[in-house]
Amino acid sequence: MSAPAQIAHYRITGKLGEGGMGAVYRASDTKLNREVAIKVLPDELGFDADRLARFTREAHVLASLNHPNIATIYGVENRAIVMELVEGLPLAGPLSDELAMPLVLQLIDALEYAHDKGVVHRDLKPANILVTTDGRLKVLDFGLAKALAGERETVRNPETSPTLTMNATSAGLIMGTAAYMSPEQARGGAVDRRSDIWSFGVVLFELLTGRRLFEGENVSDILAAVLRQDLDLSGVPARFQKLLGLCLKRDPRQRLRDISGARLLLDEVPAPVSRSGWLPWAVAGLALAACGAAAWLWPKGNDPGLGVVRFALTLPDGSLQSIGAAAPQFVPSPDGRNLAITAVGTGSGKSGIWIRPLGSTLARKLDQTDDGYYPFWSPDGQFIAFFADNKLKRVAASGGSAQTICTAPNPGRIGAFAGDGGAWNGDGVIVFSTGGAGASLMRVPAIGGDAATATALEKDEAGHSWPQFLPGGRHVLYLSRNKDSAKNAIYVQEMGASKRVRVIENASRAMWSPPGYLLFVREGNLFAQRMDPKTFQVEGEPLTVAEGIQENTTNGRSAFAVSRNGVLAYRGGSPFSDSQLTWYDRAGKRLGVVGKPSLILNPGLSPDGKSIAVLVGASTTASGTVDTWVIDTGTGVMSRMTRDFMASIVSTPAWSPDSRRLAVTGSSGGIQEVTVASGKVTSLLSENFYTHDWTPDGRSLLIGSNGGARLSLLTLGEGAKPQTILDTPYYKFSSRISPDGRYVAYASSEAGPLDVYVASFPSFAVKRKVSGGGGFAPVWAKNGKEIFYTSSDGSVFAVEIRTSPSLVADAPKLLFKGPPAPSTFNSFAVSADGRRFLFAERVAATAVEQPGIQLVLNWTAGLK
Repeated sequence: MSAPAQIAHYRITGKLGEGGMGAVYRASDTKLNREVAIKVLPDELGFDADRLARFTREAHVLASLNHPNIATIYGVENRAIVMELVEGLPLAGPLSDELAMPLVLQLIDALEYAHDKGVVHRDLKPANILVTTDGRLKVLDFGLAKALAGERETVRNPETSPTLTMNATSAGLIMGTAAYMSPEQARGGAVDRRSDIWSFGVVLFELLTGRRLFEGENVSDILAAVLRQDLDLSGVPARFQKLLGLCLKRDPRQRLRDISGARLLLDEVPAPVSRSGWLPWAVAGLALAACGAAAWLWPKGNDPGLGVVRFALTLPDGSLQSIGAAAPQFVPSPDGRNLAITAVGTGSGKSGIWIRPLGSTLARKLDQTDDGYYPFWSPDGQFIAFFADNKLKRVAASGGSAQTICTAPNPGRIGAFAGDGGAWNGDGVIVFSTGGAGASLMRVPAIGGDAATATALEKDEAGHSWPQFLPGGRHVLYLSRNKDSAKNAIYVQEMGASKRVRVIENASRAMWSPPGYLLFVREGNLFAQRMDPKTFQVEGEPLTVAEGIQENTTNGRSAFAVSRNGVLAYRGGSPFSDSQLTWYDRAGKRLGVVGKPSLILNPGLSPDGKSIAVLVGASTTASGTVDTWVIDTGTGVMSRMTRDFMASIVSTPAWSPDSRRLAVTGSSGGIQEVTVASGKVTSLLSENFYTHDWTPDGRSLLIGSNGGARLSLLTLGEGAKPQTILDTPYYKFSSRISPDGRYVAYASSEAGPLDVYVASFPSFAVKRKVSGGGGFAPVWAKNGKEIFYTSSDGSVFAVEIRTSPSLVADAPKLLFKGPPAPSTFNSFAVSADGRRFLFAERVAATAVEQPGIQLVLNWTAGLK
């Protein structure tokens, strides 16, 4: 639905959402000078004069409701409802008794008031209940279900059940509504206030437990559960069990008849003694259970007298954790009860966001989070923000539809300077990094809007990344990456101010943790150092917390995260497993191996077919090295080409056309040329460029910079300077020049996920997308008539190319499913005849190579 510019005297200023019953806009009331929300209803309503008149009458009744916990309806304009603009987040759990009680009482007040006025909500669910930043609960869409319905009030088809919210897509509306329907609604029976009481009970259960009472694969399954599923309320706090039992009677005649009775039932049971200093940890089923512990009470702060508790969490079933090097893809919720984990499905090859409660061995994948990376939590733990499809998005931790907050480059898939992380404060502000060279921090309202610059780069800075709000939500801790990586540093800066405080020099990100420590990784070790809360300077000596932490100093990543109450999660070992160079034919038949298994990545076959260039030793700790080696294809003998020049794992060593030289990219930027026969190494560039390919005449290199956005040509010779040939906002990777030098194949994110394109070279004036449904790592056949590429699940495709009289690409043909790769960035090589394919095939991972996520409670007790 396209946004109108103005409705009556209301000027539309932005879109808030769209659902199955219309679109919601933010607008300015030009007469009363106030912000409002306007719901524009579907066209069908305007085509039915009787229904529109009935809707108008009902809306006028609803406008008479005046209660602090009910969003006010200001009026009706044709097919639009003008309402109070409520800035808040949907109700979500799990919450403790003491935290839930104020919200429950406000919800009871709202229902009691409306019912006394003769108005039934009919569509009560968390998406229609917002909580503002000051803790005020607001119920939306009161009575609109009846106002929008036709004369018949049956809901025999749940897919057309009248639902209108700001927070979901049409599919989400249907599923959400079905899960909260009363049994009489599900059967198409009469609806009265007792139907709201049933829905109140379902919402209350979810608020207390953090999980839906009724779930299913589709609407039919959910409705069947509503009508027949046995109800287990044993996990609900005792104070609420009697109330829920009466609210959730399937026979409305036995159900609680008046919501005011809910308040009396809650008063019957004394409130629990406040234990705000304690956090219950249900760890049954975890490794800790092997010690005979079924449940623990653990302090929110760290108490050295209780000792350190460590245990490992398994990854979600049917998934493999994302192997983005040293990335913090597992983040504890603010209260430390849940982990948000980025995991890659073993079947789909797509990443997604999973929620793993620490008190359970099960994890659940959040819908609409495919290709999502780098999750971070809202301060109340109700929402998770993440990056996907070149956007910053958010989704309720309890599940539901994902919403776009703003546009942002996808920061986790590809690239040494891939963008890096975000943080969310209590005022509803998000700060995030788009990543890439020259990227500062950006800020955006959590409810959505245009992103604005939050920090400014100073001289020699390459980018700001990995933000974290410090307590109070006014100051941001972040990593400043310098063009000289040895000068990377951690800073604190107040939002809206230009002055900042330098905390420490460090190659990778840092995090603040209670009771007042700065956590950071150096050379694979996790340290903690006291940080003054006023000056933000560190004090004393760094103390060791854990060893062997994954770290990538190229982009400042380190594989640890900590919750607001000090629950620590980290991952050790190497994110890569050994791999074996293996030949396959076009049908996917395994033909043989080259050499022995090792930490090998990115094979590149020389043009004469006699040698293979590889990266070896792909440890992501600062103490590790990634060197370039050359393997003789006949004998399997390996020769080391580089030392003290840590190669970038996102760039394959590029062979010169005469097979005599290699161009190698360093992990901290810069390009070196290696003469294979002599081992002579010559520095070509020291700036942050990386190698794509040689031109066919061997005189120039195609190189990239600015996080993959810019392509340049470097003509070799003394004093040569890179000449930019293409500079765009989107990433371009693995560019390969055709044998005749007239075209270039490359992977680009310009349409969202990476796809393979072919363009005229070096003009890029003619361009064609040749992959279907994603692709990367293109390779030209030696005759220039085919391009081969892989997809995210390892499938290998071939595309026939014709360049005369114009560029024509046939539809891609699937050749075979390739072997498991040891890295997201792994490339492959093709023989000159296009009939054999060389992969670095991942061998079985060991426990050290693919470790689980380590959880540490009370970690300060083990400082040494």
